[in-house]
Amino acid sequence: MTYQQWALIADVYTPIIALACFISILRVMMKGNVQQGFIRLGLVVLSTLFIYGVMFLDNALHIWPAFELDYSTHTAIALVFVAYFIVYKSRLMHLIVISMFSYALIMVHQHYHTVADILTTTVFILPVLLLIQSRKFTKC
Repeated sequence: MTYQQWALIADVYTPIIALACFISILRVMMKGNVQQGFIRLGLVVLSTLFIYGVMFLDNALHIWPAFELDYSTHTAIALVFVAYFIVYKSRLMHLIVISMFSYALIMVHQHYHTVADILTTTVFILPVLLLIQSRKFTKC
């Protein structure tokens, strides 16, 4: 495949996973649990605000560059939706993790980010996203 074809796949990954997430939330609402749907939507929005907050913090304090790395916003935003599926659609967890791993491989292949960029972003971001979106958090 050409560089442009791989770039197209990388470009559509996050919108597709985001659309699947929003469809899942809409299905919860259509099944009569509107409040739970809005809670899930709010937690996805909160998760998104968190990852962009980290991005702004990194831009101001140069945390990743201090280690000669780059905060991967590509990874972080995809992880918002991956975390949603891990928490709420655990039967899809294996598929969603494989899709994220594949996306990471494409990002490395395309030289968008290094393995270290992706791993450090994931290690820092994913636990917080899972906490934000966890069922225990929604009951607080």
